[in-house]
Amino acid sequence: MNSFDLEKQAIIGVQEAIAWHTVAIDISLASKDSPDWGTGSLVKIKGKSFIVTCKHVVKPGYRNEDLRFVYRSERAFQWVDKEVIKKISIHIVYKDVYKTFPQKIPIINRVYSDDEDDLVLLEVDTSSYEVSHYNFFDMNLDVLIPEANTPIYFMGFSRELARRATVYGDIGVFPFFGISPIIDKRVDSDDFNPKRHFLIDFRTFDIDELNIDPYGLSGCGVWSRAPSGPHKLWAANIYLVGVQHGYFRRSEVLKATRVERLIQLVA
Repeated sequence: MNSFDLEKQAIIGVQEAIAWHTVAIDISLASKDSPDWGTGSLVKIKGKSFIVTCKHVVKPGYRNEDLRFVYRSERAFQWVDKEVIKKISIHIVYKDVYKTFPQKIPIINRVYSDDEDDLVLLEVDTSSYEVSHYNFFDMNLDVLIPEANTPIYFMGFSRELARRATVYGDIGVFPFFGISPIIDKRVDSDDFNPKRHFLIDFRTFDIDELNIDPYGLSGCGVWSRAPSGPHKLWAANIYLVGVQHGYFRRSEVLKATRVERLIQLVA
């Protein structure tokens, strides 16, 4: 097996690993706008378990009982081209496409950042049956943001990659998995602070099947990988470096809050 094949296998491993720590956050009941959702990551920080997402996704005024989450079960999420999703009938989505349905999660505390970082930590009770099978990523507190041009990985639920599966509002979700470099670039905006944020090139996906709108990706984890193995290629070895929370459409870059800002929220 050559280096290209090893790297390809590593990316499959990264995709699978990230999927175990990723949830769709259904806020339809809270926002009164059905369907409506964002993305979150399952992380453990200093012994506490959280769902990490954006403050603008889970707003402080939303009730805990109105927040629902979609998590993979024993089967992986399905990967489907967005044009197929747009054309497929609701009947087919419901009958033939694998779905998981939103469920409540026992939230015992919320920790919000300011609007500039746009983060919220939803602390969950992992002893509860609802989340006993969830896989929380145990974070390293000494993480450093990779340098510019380093590939990073992110998974989320664009509104273009979902379809309502039943008349009751249940959705068939299809995650987007992206690989793109961190870029050393400034944007002329009051919403970008290089001490708190970093930018991700989103032009990499300028082809029909991957050119998706990032609405719905908000809150998704941004991951990097420490290569290992005999050729320093194959192992997933993922670690969280940030949380995506914005898109500068003119510059075609995503904005993410640095993971250090996330760790500082945990007392």
